[in-house]
Amino acid sequence: MFLLDRRTFLQITGGTAAAALWPRGAMAAPTQAQVFTGDAMGGNVDSVILMGDEAALLVDTQFTPENAARLADIIAATGRRLETVFITHAHPDHYSGLPMIRERFPGLRAVTHADILPLLPTADIGPVEALDGALTLEGEEIEVLGPMHGDTDLITPLYVPSLDTLIATDMAYVDCHVWVAENTTSDRLDMWRANLAVLEAIGAGTVIPGHRLDTSQNDASVFAYTRAYLDMWQQALAETSSANELTARMMDGREDLGLAFAVQMAVGAVYPE
Repeated sequence: MFLLDRRTFLQITGGTAAAALWPRGAMAAPTQAQVFTGDAMGGNVDSVILMGDEAALLVDTQFTPENAARLADIIAATGRRLETVFITHAHPDHYSGLPMIRERFPGLRAVTHADILPLLPTADIGPVEALDGALTLEGEEIEVLGPMHGDTDLITPLYVPSLDTLIATDMAYVDCHVWVAENTTSDRLDMWRANLAVLEAIGAGTVIPGHRLDTSQNDASVFAYTRAYLDMWQQALAETSSANELTARMMDGREDLGLAFAVQMAVGAVYPE
């Protein structure tokens, strides 16, 4: 679990950014970001708890009930009031835990980008609203980026200025196989690479990917990792001619990475049975 707070940020930056982000006498919110990474059965997915002085905002809700319950315990332990859940995109591993979270924290508001809302199964996970206006926590605006193309067509990363933190969600991965089943052509891979460049140009000090191991780093190295994986995938597509060959190429030397089932799904997208 990764915890970034104001003190840690000041140590990292040497205080050089503090004057701009925290004017004298002002309180900044969010003041902390806590990352919970699901286990292998839950797809190694990251959820992020943004905390102000009294309230909290959750980004993505995990996949399995077990991981959602663990996440709910962590939120409760913060002592903050969970007011809002933001869903970054319409992959089930990022929204399926919403009913469990809502049961633990009744009265919360679940929101997503208006373009993503029609893709969510609200009959199953409960009401979700289209974000109308700014996404805020205790009056501080959190920048909603996109939607942009990454491992699927519509993804909304978030940038938290007060923590210099980019929640990249499934635009970036590290130490895991990457979900490339929806990116089997060069043009789609090129769109993803272009958007990675846009996010990297923000220069955020902390970058939280969508999937990682719980010991992985949360920094700009996730961009290089993701680009290298996309390059490897594109080369494997060009140089193999069967499902077995493609699987072997993708797994070679990468047996210990998380999210191995993503390889099976990607190969199935190229060679459907």
